[in-house]
Amino acid sequence: MPQAAAELLTAHPPLLVAGTTASGKDAVENFIQGISDWRHVVTHTTRQIRPGEVNGSDYWFVSEAEMLNLAEGQAFIEIKLIHDRQISGTSIQAYNAVLAAGRKPMLRIDIQGVRDLRTRVPGLRPYFILPPSFDVWMERLDKRGHMSHVERVQRLHSARLELETAIEDEHFILLINDEIARVAQEIVDGVTDIPSQQRNRQLARQLIDHIKAY
Repeated sequence: MPQAAAELLTAHPPLLVAGTTASGKDAVENFIQGISDWRHVVTHTTRQIRPGEVNGSDYWFVSEAEMLNLAEGQAFIEIKLIHDRQISGTSIQAYNAVLAAGRKPMLRIDIQGVRDLRTRVPGLRPYFILPPSFDVWMERLDKRGHMSHVERVQRLHSARLELETAIEDEHFILLINDEIARVAQEIVDGVTDIPSQQRNRQLARQLIDHIKAY
């Protein structure tokens, strides 16, 4: 992370929202934007645009060469490789755009990105979104459209690593996404308690067991 990015996040701490693939974190984030001043920082990605997506709104869709040029120019707060196939990153410019609009930055970010940010800005408390059950999780994943068995296994492998990290790191606040409005409100209010965290971590362990047996 460039020094300028570390200073920016220290002065204007973001809301960090992470979660497994198909956990519903996008829907939670959208709801948060409707009930608060938190606003999504549009990230850059090298993946292909999907039907219905809008460049500059859902993501900034760029080529791998453009992404690497920006990275060399220290334009990113964080940048990462996803599923060993595509690059994603949060730019300083996009972060500043949210602040310039009088809003508070919210980052949808993966586990590695959270760790990188916390290394430079230790006080951040990330939220990690869980699906309510393995069956519901697989249904949500199916709605993403057709994917090969290999791709599904890759996604579940990545999800297992994320879940294991979230369980082990006490800084993560785990929330079960069984009702979008409730989860979003809990994040906005910053409400959490030890008993619920113990239950949610137990669910995360059950999801890991299902992945192992898949």
